[in-house]
Amino acid sequence: MKTIHRLLLGLVIAFGLSAGAQAKGESNIIRVGGSAALLPVIAQCAKNFMEGHGTWDKADPSLPAEKIVIYVSGGGSGTGVKSVLNKTLDIGLVSRFVKDKEKELLGDHKTYLVGKDAVVIAARNDNLLVQAASGLTSAKLAKILSGEMATYKAAGVAADKPIVLVVRDAGAGSAELVQEKVMGDKSISPWALWLPSQGALLKKLESNPLAIGYISSGLVLGSDKLKAFKLDGIDPTNENVINGTYPIARPLMMVVQGEATKHQQRFIDYVLGDKGQAIFTANHYVPAVVK
Repeated sequence: MKTIHRLLLGLVIAFGLSAGAQAKGESNIIRVGGSAALLPVIAQCAKNFMEGHGTWDKADPSLPAEKIVIYVSGGGSGTGVKSVLNKTLDIGLVSRFVKDKEKELLGDHKTYLVGKDAVVIAARNDNLLVQAASGLTSAKLAKILSGEMATYKAAGVAADKPIVLVVRDAGAGSAELVQEKVMGDKSISPWALWLPSQGALLKKLESNPLAIGYISSGLVLGSDKLKAFKLDGIDPTNENVINGTYPIARPLMMVVQGEATKHQQRFIDYVLGDKGQAIFTANHYVPAVVK
């Protein structure tokens, strides 16, 4: 089974991700983008939708026989909302709740819950802290992420080696959620490596045994090189995302301003249908509707 990070590498190229490729008024073209966590899954949905139907009339007989074109891009949850607001995207991808200020700016809008996942603290299987402990408390994690515990020795491991922190950029949904749920008034260490995507973060975690970072649970579940820590005694399993006990669970959403067009709605319906939701399940995310 292909993992999400392999999809990310292949599908971003396949869609040619230039939002500027759409001229205004070309309703057969849909531009989707934002959350890096959602990017590869939605890219796979778009690929399957385009290949499965070819033209819009095959997806909906009331639509014209025009070629289906769906561009999918990343940039983070904040970018997803902003790009819907400035009309460079038709559908925003957001891996957190939409903020009150964003709702105010969007005005009339709709959100579609397409799945759920958890933000997990992860490291390589041979990481010193992984070998010493199965879990972390939120208080200890905040000290590690802030740089107060900058070495493994400070974190309670005998080896006096530096902890390499890998984190997402501030506009990412995962970064905002960790700040809210874990960090409080603390700031992320200035020595942390800020990475622009989930794929880049995954690669760094898998390649460096001293690295610790937060990342989507789907990526960790799809990797045989990484281990996710319990947080405050709770395993970051899909079951604990569903029952609400894992503290850093989050919604995965698609956002449109105003009413979705018929073209956009057909694609959203596909993502929410059995075929689209099967892609979420195959890549270790919690589907929007648990059967």
